[in-house]
Amino acid sequence: MEGEMLSHEIYEKLSNIISQSALNNLSDTQVEALEEELSKLVQEKNGDIDEISYDDLLAAWENAT
Repeated sequence: MEGEMLSHEIYEKLSNIISQSALNNLSDTQVEALEEELSKLVQEKNGDIDEISYDDLLAAWENAT
C-alpha cells in the first residue's frame, strides 16, 4: 500500500509539469523506463517525494523518452 501511495504522489507531481496527453502517448518501453527513473529518484530521496524537484522529474522524463 505504501508503494502505491508513493507512486500516486510522484505521478501527481509529474503531471504538474508533463501533460496527460504526453504521458498517455508513451510506449510500453518508455513507461517502463520512466517508472525505473522515478523509482531511482524515490530511492535517492529516501522516499521523500517533497525532496524530488521538478528538475529531477524533468531529467527522469528526458532519460525515459
